[in-house]
Amino acid sequence: MNRSTIVVHGATGAQGAPVVSRLLAAGHRVRAAVRDTGSARLHPDAEAVFADLSDVPSLTAAYAGADAVVVQLPLDFASGRAVAQAEAVLRALEDAKVPRAVFNAGGPVPAQPVGVPFVDARVRLAARLPETVPSATVIRPAATYMENLNAPWSAARVMAGELAYPLPADLAVPWLALDDLAAAVADLVTAPSPPPLQVVAGPAALTGDQAAAELAAALGRPVRWTTVDAAEYERMLAPHLGGETAAGIAAAYSQPPAGASARPAPDPSTIRVGTTTLREWAARRDWPDR
Repeated sequence: MNRSTIVVHGATGAQGAPVVSRLLAAGHRVRAAVRDTGSARLHPDAEAVFADLSDVPSLTAAYAGADAVVVQLPLDFASGRAVAQAEAVLRALEDAKVPRAVFNAGGPVPAQPVGVPFVDARVRLAARLPETVPSATVIRPAATYMENLNAPWSAARVMAGELAYPLPADLAVPWLALDDLAAAVADLVTAPSPPPLQVVAGPAALTGDQAAAELAAALGRPVRWTTVDAAEYERMLAPHLGGETAAGIAAAYSQPPAGASARPAPDPSTIRVGTTTLREWAARRDWPDR
């Protein structure tokens, strides 16, 4: 693609906004598909178009004439609504005859539905996208995002010396910066022959103690790792995200039932490694009382 018209969902959010910035910097026209076209968080050079994920006609109108669409589903854990949103996006992509779509799944996507609408919506969208548009790519992180460590529910605890997260201390995690994810999305949207799947990982897999040490080095103060269980993480999230969303996110960190199959490792050929280290990322973030 040369100068293309690209629709971006979630254009005012933490994951979509850096995609918008990168595409605009590369000279593309960006349509921000949003419900609030007057949002102050919109990039001034993006064209704001109204799009409601539950309304096929509004999505079709937003997609009309676009060269590509970057799809991202919201953190919606209401029963049935997430699946309906996925179906609406698929229908609109087909009706608007969009030639290319990149779906940012935001996390691992199981091969089959699991009975949880939030997950099943992503399963359905990932499975049906290749039959809906001529060029389809699903992109997801290999692990969790660095930005979770600087979020309102974590930042103050980090500055107080505690990195609290619902992962085992000895688990090596390739923490990913959202800017590296955005770079991968922007490249896929304009690549001559994009792959059907791209997994994006951070440049180093760090245990809990190693991650805490990287933050300590960046912030110039001691930081220790603390593993919290899913229930405690839900309590951390709830004041900031609301009970329903907090419960849905925390459930992803719950221990799998006994006898459940381990999640398979991604095929190495699908992995793209980002360049932002945890220390570099932390050093350039705004932290409370710093």
